[in-house]
Amino acid sequence: MGLLDLLGFSRVPADVRGATLVVVNAADIEVAKPLLEALRNKLGALALATVGQTAVSAALPCIELPADMDKAARLMSKIKPVRLILLGLGGEYAPLIPAAAVPAFWINAHDVEAAKGVDVKLLLADPALLNGLPHAVVTGDPLAGLQSLPAIVQDEDMCVRFKEQHESDRWLGYFAGTGEDEEEEAYPIFNRLIRYKMGLMLLAPREQERCEPVYREAIKYKLQTIRHRRLSTSFVPVKTRVYFIEDPQPLEALYRCVHFVVAGGTLHANATNQPDIISPILHGKPVVVGPAHRNTPLVRSAATARAVLAGHTAEEVFEHARMLLDNPKHGEDLAKHARAWLEAQVGALQRVINAID
Repeated sequence: MGLLDLLGFSRVPADVRGATLVVVNAADIEVAKPLLEALRNKLGALALATVGQTAVSAALPCIELPADMDKAARLMSKIKPVRLILLGLGGEYAPLIPAAAVPAFWINAHDVEAAKGVDVKLLLADPALLNGLPHAVVTGDPLAGLQSLPAIVQDEDMCVRFKEQHESDRWLGYFAGTGEDEEEEAYPIFNRLIRYKMGLMLLAPREQERCEPVYREAIKYKLQTIRHRRLSTSFVPVKTRVYFIEDPQPLEALYRCVHFVVAGGTLHANATNQPDIISPILHGKPVVVGPAHRNTPLVRSAATARAVLAGHTAEEVFEHARMLLDNPKHGEDLAKHARAWLEAQVGALQRVINAID
């Protein structure tokens, strides 16, 4: 008996053999369910070959793929799939394609160099990766779940109130839609940034009922704060350090006034609100996300495509923001890339299904 037999890798369940085989990270199966269901409806018999250590509870026939690519490639000859679909995954899985010797499709391919020289149709989530690659089309990410884009709110007069900040060459950073315990993350990041270069923080808690307690708690930071509701002059005075937004209406309109946005809902695990990266991207602003709730499908897809700057720690969030202060051109380029990426995600699921035959 060989090692594969001992590990169970040579025993292929009957309902896995001869099906369309989707190679997928086990951790992605839950978010991929709509895609997998659509694939099964179109293609018939569908099976999964999973990678990674996350426990799997899948409605589809399933086999674990060996981590060793030589063994995994040999397993392809036992499974004898009718077609092979790679979902995400890195370039190290490219050898499975010639080993399967069947029509192959790579959804959300991002390591396109690894796909060169193999016969596979690349279904790209990010238009920036296209670059004339043969057998490649931009479909968007079918796991992002984006069916439409909202209309954005434009208020031409809103940004006038920051006239003194702009004239003094001070930056405006927007911590937008913060959730529970996130302001305690935002203030230290802002304090470090203003020691580097003076600027203004716009702070908008997502839930209105939290605004008053958050404001009272913020007094301990001893930063001159003006509340949106109580601004009594035409302009925010240049000495202001925090512009506190308590009403939902201006939350979106203020995106166009700032230099960068830190997305609330990504700074602390206790936040329960969904991060909004769509609004700032549509307003043409570079977006920074923190370490929390990064499994939100659209946020995860954006981070993978580098359409947002993703920090795994508060230190990294600070460094991303500081880099945007130092390099405004990079922020502009990031915002343009993010807009093109975002538009490519609308209706991605159906485009992927249409591209696989």
